[in-house]
Amino acid sequence: MDLTLPVSEVTFVAIDFETTGLYPTSDRICEFGAVRFHAGTIVGEFERLANPGIPISAEAAAVSGITDEKVANEPAVDEVVPEFVSFIGDAVIMAHNAPFDVGFLRAAVSSLGLGEISNPIVDTQTLAIKAFPKRKSYGLQNLAAELGLPPNRAHRALDDAIMCMRLFGQCVDELAFMGELELKEVLA
Repeated sequence: MDLTLPVSEVTFVAIDFETTGLYPTSDRICEFGAVRFHAGTIVGEFERLANPGIPISAEAAAVSGITDEKVANEPAVDEVVPEFVSFIGDAVIMAHNAPFDVGFLRAAVSSLGLGEISNPIVDTQTLAIKAFPKRKSYGLQNLAAELGLPPNRAHRALDDAIMCMRLFGQCVDELAFMGELELKEVLA
C-alpha cells in the first residue's frame, strides 16, 4: 500500500470487539463490530454476536452487557472470524487502543490457520494524543464526550467502531493545519 496516499483516498475499517476477558491468549471474541469508510463516508458495516465457546467473565459481562445466555445460540466465533477478515479485506485497520483489538484479531486468525494480518494499522488513541495533547483521559468515550461527538451505546462493538471512525475524523481535522495528511502520518 502506498503510504504517501492522502487520507481522503484511503479505505479504512474501524474495528472493535467485545471479549470474554482481557487476554487474547486465553479469552475470545464474543461480539464483532466494524465500519468500512472512505473519505468520511460509511460504505459498509459488520455486526455479529458470536458464541466464544468459553464463559464470559463477570467483569466483561458487566461492561458490555453480553452474557453467556445472549450468545448461547449464536454462531461459533470460529465461524464468524473468516467473514470478519473478508469484510476487512485489504483496508487499513483502525482501532482505539489498537494493540487490544488487533491482538484478539491476530489470535483468532492464527488459531484458525488463516495466515497473518498484515494490513496497516491506525491507533486512534495514539493519534488522539498527538491531536489533543494533555487530556486527562484518552479513553474512547471520554474523548468523544470532550469533543462533542454524538453519544452512542458505549461498549458495544459496532457503536464503538463508529465512534472510533468519528474520533479519527476529528483527529485528522485537528492535525491537518498544514495540509491534507498522508497515510504514513496516521499509522500506529
